[in-house]
Amino acid sequence: MIDVCVIGAGVSGLAAATFLGEAGQDVQIWEASDVPGGNVRSEHHDGRILDRAANGWLDNEPAMDRLIDLLGLRDRTVSAQDRTGTRWILSGGVMQPAPLGPLKLLRSQLISPAAKLRLALEPLMPRGASAHADDPTADESVGDFVRRRLGPEFVDQMVGPMVAGIYASDPDELSLRGAFKRLFELEKDHRSLFIAMARGSRGGRPPGHLQTLKDGAGELTTTMARRLGDRLTCDRRVTAIARTDGGWDITGLSADGRTHTLHAKHVVLSCPAPAQARIIQAVDPAASDALAGIPYGPVAVVSSAWARESWSTEPDGFGVLLARGEAQQIDAHGVLGTLFTSCIFPEHTNKDEVLLRTILGGAIAPEVAAMSDQELIAKTRRAATVCLGSERKAPHFVRVYRHEAGIPCYRVGHPGRVAVVRAAEARHPGLFFIGNHLDGVGVKDCARAAETVSSRIVSTQTPAT
Repeated sequence: MIDVCVIGAGVSGLAAATFLGEAGQDVQIWEASDVPGGNVRSEHHDGRILDRAANGWLDNEPAMDRLIDLLGLRDRTVSAQDRTGTRWILSGGVMQPAPLGPLKLLRSQLISPAAKLRLALEPLMPRGASAHADDPTADESVGDFVRRRLGPEFVDQMVGPMVAGIYASDPDELSLRGAFKRLFELEKDHRSLFIAMARGSRGGRPPGHLQTLKDGAGELTTTMARRLGDRLTCDRRVTAIARTDGGWDITGLSADGRTHTLHAKHVVLSCPAPAQARIIQAVDPAASDALAGIPYGPVAVVSSAWARESWSTEPDGFGVLLARGEAQQIDAHGVLGTLFTSCIFPEHTNKDEVLLRTILGGAIAPEVAAMSDQELIAKTRRAATVCLGSERKAPHFVRVYRHEAGIPCYRVGHPGRVAVVRAAEARHPGLFFIGNHLDGVGVKDCARAAETVSSRIVSTQTPAT
């Protein structure tokens, strides 16, 4: 019997197995697909580094720092360029700088004078119903919260684009406590966001800066997979787990149809929510139903390389997000935003070209992610033209990446679903759940969850002193 079986070799599972192995645990990790890494993978094309999904992580998570150091990747880290400080929002067909600060907000043309006056009422607004509730799972949408506290324009012009950029979701469907728990806590503790800021209660970790590796975000997962060696098995789809005396039986099928069984003291489910729901259906139907209730938005990523001066205005800054409804106005329905990769990480492309990365679909426009490559590329070019001016040259390189289960959607009620899953852990000692569908969609969130579950497992095997 081994110590731990990790099911799923995305970034969460690989990180958990890495931390567990470093702690001296006998660990095996099974992955259903033929390659590890999940969506966090990178490709090389003629001097370009293309991230299939995540392009990095914020450098404000200690667990992420410890993982990087453990893997010996500290000298491989690359920080986003300082000139990427400008985040743009396309509104009314014009790119406006996102107002990241009170003074910039007052000067911004994104928000009308009436909406700015509405801000003065924020300290007078009462707490929402969920802030008064004793139920720890009481929830509301991000859109409803912002509308109550800051007014409707903030939802459409600022919060909507931000939510689309992070979660590819609609703010009126996104869970406040699931996605932005700190905002809920600030209202609960201080009643007003402005009062909380005045008291110095900005809370949480420092904002952080985007970071990646020299060979892209995928270098993280390939390094972990290489380090794990023969402890990682791909093409091994888990069909069932069952409690036994002292541990768990894990049954899986290999690509050739053969059945395999593993005996472990602990099981860490780190595969996507639908797979977790299927695997534990017979073990814990309530947790299975909760996991099945976490949907994913399909996402398409279009990476395109262009000659410099391909538009009347060259990209400068981090990238551009679209205000709510803007994509339809510019005939580019489904475009969520574009990252200026050659500005953010100039090391990842050739010096004589501009590299863009456009995100489409998500829970906002799931049907768009299924469109043909030609249609997706046309939408990308249309959005670039509106943002940067008339197109003088076509892109000379394009790659389209599709993720049917792209980003988990933390819909209203998400904390309740997570609570059901955590209760299952209490009912079934030795069973653990991690993944970006639970407590954060970012790479750094996955690292934090992986380190936490590793510590929990190790602590159960350490004799009390």
